[in-house]
Amino acid sequence: MRAPSGIPAQTIADLLDWKYATMMSELSGQPGHKLGAERILPLLDVTGSDAPLHFLARERGGVFVKLPQVEGPLEPVTRQCLVAMREFGELVGATSDALVDGAISPEEAKHILRLGHEAVTAVMALLKVVEARPC
Repeated sequence: MRAPSGIPAQTIADLLDWKYATMMSELSGQPGHKLGAERILPLLDVTGSDAPLHFLARERGGVFVKLPQVEGPLEPVTRQCLVAMREFGELVGATSDALVDGAISPEEAKHILRLGHEAVTAVMALLKVVEARPC
């Protein structure tokens, strides 16, 4: 109802060739009404909202991080952002796996520490790329 794009719900429904009442029923999760996956990306584009992606990520035990789309001299920054996110994800995943049984074994701790150092290295590399970018 309050899209970040500022576009009213009725207009969003019109833009997406969707009956307003159907759209509202599907978005509210009423019984018998389900939002189809093919509708999500156009809905995100029109509303300017990533809230559904944050919801889905939380439901799956993760997070959604939107990276900027850039080309030219800043493209290496974006690439290093992806590397840093991957390394951090591996660290969090390994830590989560280790905690399943309520304890972190010495082998698990060693693995987590190695992944932690790799994540920190990736973040430091990102900072270096940003620092070296042309102004």
